[in-house]
Amino acid sequence: MPSTTVLTRIRQRFWTQRNLTVSVAIFLALCVTYGFGVVFDPDGSFLLLLTIGVVVPTLYDEYWPPYDRMWKAVCWIVVASAVASGAFSSLYWIGTELFGLSPLLASTGAFLLTMGGGIVLLAR
Repeated sequence: MPSTTVLTRIRQRFWTQRNLTVSVAIFLALCVTYGFGVVFDPDGSFLLLLTIGVVVPTLYDEYWPPYDRMWKAVCWIVVASAVASGAFSSLYWIGTELFGLSPLLASTGAFLLTMGGGIVLLAR
């Protein structure tokens, strides 16, 4: 009979660095997207959700060496999510207020520029 139970295996799998950073990013994405929808137009919030929940952990996995401590990886995700949400919100505001774009076009441009900027900054 195996010594590990199903709950132990699930707990061990959840506490891997990759899964923990993805979970933290998804939680942050939901919170930030709700705030974005309250402050700005909710129509542009879906691509912000993708930016923080998908792009940020992917950039961490692909372009950043893993940390030896779990809290450093979580802090990296939190800081990168803050930077990405600030960049996305600023670009969205510029697109809608200064250029008069629709929320769809402004959020698409903000998503592409934020994602592209993150890749350019982290790729070495």
